[in-house]
Amino acid sequence: MSIYARFAYFYAKGPYPQYSEGMAELLPAALEQFDAQPQTVLDLACGEGTFAVAMAKKGLQVTGVDLSPQMLQFARERAKEQNVNVEFVLQDMRSLSFRESFNLATCWFDSLNYLLELEDLEKTFAGVYRALKKAGLFIFDMNTVHGLAVNWPRYPCYVQQDTAGLFEVHRPGYDFATNVATMRITGFVKEGNSWTRIDEEHQERGYTLKDIRQCLQKAGFQELACWGSLQEMSEPKPDSGRVWFVMQKNT
Repeated sequence: MSIYARFAYFYAKGPYPQYSEGMAELLPAALEQFDAQPQTVLDLACGEGTFAVAMAKKGLQVTGVDLSPQMLQFARERAKEQNVNVEFVLQDMRSLSFRESFNLATCWFDSLNYLLELEDLEKTFAGVYRALKKAGLFIFDMNTVHGLAVNWPRYPCYVQQDTAGLFEVHRPGYDFATNVATMRITGFVKEGNSWTRIDEEHQERGYTLKDIRQCLQKAGFQELACWGSLQEMSEPKPDSGRVWFVMQKNT
């Protein structure tokens, strides 16, 4: 069973969507920096749809792509509840089928770190480039090597959420030989008078800024900004746990 299958419920009901809410609030200021007024948005690894729905509520035409059918089901339910029209597509971001369709592409919450091979990162960036219209923007974040190697394993075991019906524990680790972080997740969901256990193992690779930039340049992108804080729009620091890129399609 793939990741984000049984864990999708924990994700949708937990604190995770708050990150996407934050991106939806901060993105307009970032777009204003580059005088961008996109009308069509491609949201990669859209998950349970929080960001896609927020953009649709602003009047944008949004397409959300994800590899998890379970997450997409939550996304469609969210869009229906919010009374907005969003197209949600089951698709691998390494093999996007869109061509010159969007003014803006986004990918949040270190989803790109789940691509463990440099070749997969290159394929994804190339697909995004093809999907964008001329001068279209690609804005995304990624966990840094510092974020995965230092920040993630700061606590070897911790409770992520503890509610009347959910209990979730995380056990992180990092392999310096491969630059791959592993998050072992154990969760319990209450069903009637009993609890059902789930176990998933999530892996993310830490890429250097140099590696990320080389992949983006190979795809044809021009870098407009690289920030260590989207809110402050400030340069990355050696201890930045996350970075945000703003890229533009040239042709």
